[in-house]
Amino acid sequence: MSLMFVLGLGAALGALGCGSDEAPEPSGAKPPEPPATTDAGPGGEKAACTPLGGTVVVSQEDGTTPSILWVNGSYLVAWQTLTGGTEEVRVARIGTDGSVSPAHVVATLAGVHAVPSLQTTSSGPMITWEDTGPSGLVIQAHTLDADGAPTGQPMQLGTSDATEARPATAPMSGGLAVAWMETPGARLGLVSSGGMSSTTALPGARFPALASRGNELAVAWSSGAELSIARTTGMPGSSVTGTVVRTGAGEARLPSVAIDASGASIVAWEDTREGVERIYLARASSSGAKQGEVRVEDAEGSANWPIVTVMGERTAVAYYQFQGGPPSIFLSVFGPDLARDGATLRVSGKNARYPAVAFAGSELGVAWSEKDAGIRMRRVGCD
Repeated sequence: MSLMFVLGLGAALGALGCGSDEAPEPSGAKPPEPPATTDAGPGGEKAACTPLGGTVVVSQEDGTTPSILWVNGSYLVAWQTLTGGTEEVRVARIGTDGSVSPAHVVATLAGVHAVPSLQTTSSGPMITWEDTGPSGLVIQAHTLDADGAPTGQPMQLGTSDATEARPATAPMSGGLAVAWMETPGARLGLVSSGGMSSTTALPGARFPALASRGNELAVAWSSGAELSIARTTGMPGSSVTGTVVRTGAGEARLPSVAIDASGASIVAWEDTREGVERIYLARASSSGAKQGEVRVEDAEGSANWPIVTVMGERTAVAYYQFQGGPPSIFLSVFGPDLARDGATLRVSGKNARYPAVAFAGSELGVAWSEKDAGIRMRRVGCD
């Protein structure tokens, strides 16, 4: 599966599903389905996580590829929306009581895709996104206040000659690490208060993913059948050397990476070794030595768009999967040895894709988009 935007966002996002969507329910026809658990194995285990309250409607208007951030005691959710023929990047604040503040327009897009990403920096929340410029794609950033409103002026971080850039971000003590796709590889750089500083090329890398802990940075990327992870303290110099943690039949795509409490790298990705998209999870030491691998989803059906989030010694993986019908958002939890912790939780109803997850210390905030129905969010507690 490939995140391609050559034919426009609608075609690209349809391709991401890698399966046939059933016709969605008309928007507002009925409330979202309640979450349900699926057995993770013999014995009918309970899920490690449970919903805290109902589904929050963040936006009724058609939206896609949300990002979520926990900051100052509430959540910020960013997404791309289509309103009256105009593509926009918007941000809203969601309280733990389910209240939703009026959305702020961060950018009006010249192109048809943005893939926004929210992170916390020393100067406050920051959002990055991609847009179409006069001679290719432009990666931009904007600082936000606690309510999600843009402050100051937008910053241009870089450009890309690829058909998609898909910028990934991670906070660093010196600013914000940002990686994006170019042709034929990717680029990694650091954003400080003065803008983009030095950058490093990632030759041959596709779909770069970033995670940080203090001044440690984990970088994951795919290249056909290979999935690589690199670790660095601070920003790297002229090159980045990765350790291959997956190769063989099929391809690895769309990795998501995190650093756990022990300092190990945890990476999840889409994998086509079985001829259909599956989600796999691997653990590697800080030196890159692989320490295990498991398949995440425990049911049949194409599974896509993994998001990995560390909760102390445990790891949560969110994804969407087609289980005999339109896709739903699912959440699986694993221990430090990658053993499954309880059953898988279905977080959303039907026609839900593109999950985003934020860890708030005692809970997870999970956001997603519903086809023709806008952006939704749910708080989830994990015992």
